[in-house]
Amino acid sequence: MSALVEMYDDEIEEFNVSQHAKIVSIRKKRMEKENAKKIAFHNFLNMLASIAIVLIIAALFSTYIYKNSMVNEAKYDIFNLKSEIKSLNAQIEELSASIENQTELKNIEKIAMEQLNMVYPAQEQIVYIDANYHFALVDQSGELYAEPVQVVSKKPIFEQLFTALFNSNKK
Repeated sequence: MSALVEMYDDEIEEFNVSQHAKIVSIRKKRMEKENAKKIAFHNFLNMLASIAIVLIIAALFSTYIYKNSMVNEAKYDIFNLKSEIKSLNAQIEELSASIENQTELKNIEKIAMEQLNMVYPAQEQIVYIDANYHFALVDQSGELYAEPVQVVSKKPIFEQLFTALFNSNKK
């Protein structure tokens, strides 16, 4: 019997050793799976962080490009406005020169004679006005005419005083 018990003990020990090896291998596999999951999770987090960093850099770069395009567009608008101002100033100078040219007496005389058929007055059309009279227009029965009004010139007070003093001495 002791041989049987020994055999039985050897088998049990072998069985225990094999079972222990299986348990250890199962635990190892489970630990490897857990480690693989942890590594995969960390790799996923690292990938998400990398994507987030790339997106942030892309957003910053696109913002920089957008701002530069806005600045360049503003510079282009400023350039166009300055060139428009220059052309308008040139046009103003042309029009000013044209106005000066057209308002010269020679040009006015030419236009009056050629386009409006105006002529210089003949000797019999000239009317001389006495400087001692002021003329006023009076409306009677729908007609306007000029009527002489005599103006009495009044001497300044000081002049009247001096003439009164000097005239009184002579009398």
